Amino acid sequence: MKAELIEQLTTALQAEEIMSMRDTVRGIRNQWKSETVKERQLQLEAFKASEPDKSTEFIYTPHELEGKFQELCKVYEDKIEEAGKKLAAERQANLELKQNVLADFQKLIQEEENVGKAFVWHKEIRERWDAIGDVPGDKYHDIQDHWQRLNHAFFYNINIYKELQAHDLKINQKRKEELIEEAKLLDNIESINELEVMVKKLQREFVNIGPSPREVYKETGDQFFAILRESQNKIQAHYDALQAEADQNLSAKKALIDKTREILSMDFTQPNAWNKWTDEVIKLQEEWRTIGWTRKKENEETWVEFRGLCDAFFAKRKSYFDERKSVQTENRKKKEDIINKAKAIQDSEEWKKTTEELKKLQEQWKGIGAAEPKDENKLWQRFRSACDHFFARKKEHFGDLAGQQEENLRLKNTLLEEVEQYQLSGNKGADLAFLKDFSDRWRGVGHVPKDHIAPTSKRYNDALDRLYGGLNASRQEKEMSHYKNRVESLKTQGGTTGIKREKSILQDKIDRLNIQIKQYENNMGIFTGKGAEALKKEIEKKIKLNQQEIAEIRAKMKMLDSE
Repeated sequence: MKAELIEQLTTALQAEEIMSMRDTVRGIRNQWKSETVKERQLQLEAFKASEPDKSTEFIYTPHELEGKFQELCKVYEDKIEEAGKKLAAERQANLELKQNVLADFQKLIQEEENVGKAFVWHKEIRERWDAIGDVPGDKYHDIQDHWQRLNHAFFYNINIYKELQAHDLKINQKRKEELIEEAKLLDNIESINELEVMVKKLQREFVNIGPSPREVYKETGDQFFAILRESQNKIQAHYDALQAEADQNLSAKKALIDKTREILSMDFTQPNAWNKWTDEVIKLQEEWRTIGWTRKKENEETWVEFRGLCDAFFAKRKSYFDERKSVQTENRKKKEDIINKAKAIQDSEEWKKTTEELKKLQEQWKGIGAAEPKDENKLWQRFRSACDHFFARKKEHFGDLAGQQEENLRLKNTLLEEVEQYQLSGNKGADLAFLKDFSDRWRGVGHVPKDHIAPTSKRYNDALDRLYGGLNASRQEKEMSHYKNRVESLKTQGGTTGIKREKSILQDKIDRLNIQIKQYENNMGIFTGKGAEALKKEIEKKIKLNQQEIAEIRAKMKMLDSE
């Protein structure tokens, strides 16, 4: 991309009229800055990924074409400077030419009395004046005023004006009165652009009319410009409002840039988190498009910065999912190898040896991360099919599993009757010891028939709620006791897949809580002044609650790992 920008800038510098290429060069520079923002972000990500020592400082390495680009920019700036000097010299020359015209005009007014010659000379002077280009900006008003005064003096002082004065003054006065009436109608124009055009038109016509009778000259001018000033104030108020709106829009865009930069600084380890914050970045982009006008330069600068941050985010996202896909592909190959090994021994009659081998394969399966979603369930079904095939044969060989589940149901019903009849002794330690022993015995009993899982679980939870409630036990104790029973249900109903899905859900909760904690910690830094301590204590309380919840979730995940 930067090589293309070098070519574009080189081509732009070949233009004969360098001033006309300003917008093109500005656009190329902004694209270069945007690419540099992305390069710097990628280098920073790579630097962080290398896990450097805290004492090692990140140093950005410029692109190999950076020197070439700066050389071309220097050539452009030199050409602009040269063109500016040339333009300034031309305007200074024009100033001298106009000063010469004014001197000749002054001579005409003071010396020429012949009507015919005066008009011819005045026409030549005006043509010379109109043919001369712009003068330096700081001299424009002075020299223009000088020209206007001489122009008026010409018509007042020469003999031809004295002969025609009465007639021309009346005509000029009538035209000025007509323009005053036209100016009064400006209030009916709603379009600011149209109003601005009309104000300039009337002002230009009024100034070019020439003199009117001295006794009403000032009064007529004051009346006209007083009426015009109302429209000029209306126009100025419109542009002031646009300016204020532009400032608000600029602040809104900078706020979106800050939000995008904050998101880019976050580290996501789960696809769900990436998808969530991708949606957030897309929302920020949509919000950007709803923000109105800002000044051209600021609009370009903020857009380049915002686009660069968004591009860096999506590049980072793509890198994550590319790496994840590579890992998932490797996981698929490992699981296919395990499936092949399971199928190779599924018809074995070495029951003990094969059982141990299949258990080892199952443990290996658990240690391998997930494959792609479209492959994961199919792979699991193939592996489970091989395992089920063997264990079905083993079941047929060693006895009926259903009979064992019925026996387990009988044992659990006996345990339920025991706990339902248990009365608290008043010794909390002894009662808690009973409940722990009961829970251990409960988990020691195997699975029950599928249609009895829900009723037995409900009786189990109801009984523990009654006893823990009577003991005024902590919410955490009751929660963990119930969760042990949930783990048993997950094992029965979903197997390894159900356990993994539960762990993924818990990990997402931890990620969300950590993000909240980070936001709370960031917010604490902005509270100052009266009442800040109270707000900080409230946030510290929320952070502590989140940390407690994270600890409980980690305990649940540890329980899942043990299964």
